Amino acid sequence: MDSTTLNSKLRVLIITNMGPKPTAPFQGLFVRQQVDALTGLKPGYHFMRWHTDSRLNRLLKYPVFFADFIWRFLFSRHKYMILHVHFFYPTIWLALLYKALRNPAAKIIVTCHGSDIYKYQPPGFWYRWCAAKVQHWIFTSNALKNRFSLDCPQSTVLSAGIADSFATVSQLDISAKTIDLLYVGSLDHNKGIDRLIALLPFLAGKKVVIAGAGPMLKLLAEAAEPYPDVRIRGPQTASELAGLYQQARCFISLSRNESFGLVMAEAMACYTPVVATFTDGAAAQLRSGTNGFLVAQNSQQTPLNEQLLIADLQRALTRVWQLSPAHYQQMQLAARAWAEQCLVSDVAAKLINLYQDI
Repeated sequence: MDSTTLNSKLRVLIITNMGPKPTAPFQGLFVRQQVDALTGLKPGYHFMRWHTDSRLNRLLKYPVFFADFIWRFLFSRHKYMILHVHFFYPTIWLALLYKALRNPAAKIIVTCHGSDIYKYQPPGFWYRWCAAKVQHWIFTSNALKNRFSLDCPQSTVLSAGIADSFATVSQLDISAKTIDLLYVGSLDHNKGIDRLIALLPFLAGKKVVIAGAGPMLKLLAEAAEPYPDVRIRGPQTASELAGLYQQARCFISLSRNESFGLVMAEAMACYTPVVATFTDGAAAQLRSGTNGFLVAQNSQQTPLNEQLLIADLQRALTRVWQLSPAHYQQMQLAARAWAEQCLVSDVAAKLINLYQDI
């Protein structure tokens, strides 16, 4: 049987509890990109479509998410053979429900995103019970896999995938770039927005662009008022982001926890070195002095340790900005070379092979 015929027989349903909302309009985008890249399989796709920031949504989003799934897929004439769950718990319950009531022969694949592991340590009874029903695990980094405390004999380490359009961006010399520092992502505590605020006095006189939305937007905007060269933009499209990445001399990631960090890969695909706090995702992508700089962070996040971290970040940023043009170009090329393996087309090809093997 040739691959085209085999692909046509694969019935894949992709399930995720991630979906866009007003403060994070691109949340779950990389799952959507994987679905689009798998278009040849015509996969089913279920995501959290009702997702807002209201208190009512926080109370009812999962009941609505489950009810929507039951209506759309348990009574569908299509029978899916592979259930690919993004974000293990509690999303796994939808796959188990489908397997129990619709197709007992279906195989379950899970992609872990980070907090579905970080927040469930040690794992409880139902977490462990659900995990035993999974046929194959996908982790976005080796470090994330190592944090998973349960047995997973069948597993793969695979990037979440960035849009192929980032690979079309041309390289700019450091002298041609117009942004000294770029941040892209959610504006929240885990992403280190308080750290970005602490860096603002050091960044005075530098052209800084911040793209994103989140609960700390107002606090950040107030802190940035005395600094006219700091520009805060809302969420950007992939095309708009590519332009920002291309123009930035340095990209910064300040996360406390990060399983992969696609924005770092996107920046590097656009020939931009990265300075990042040490997380699972940053450690998987960066080689200090080669494609950026890793800055260690203490698990004891006391005020003193945070002050030391800010000082280390300042030194790392200064190192990037003071690189000679030749050395900076080497770092650009190393960043781009690493990021090419993260393109969603490559990730999709590996997923298809995995589906076939399962």
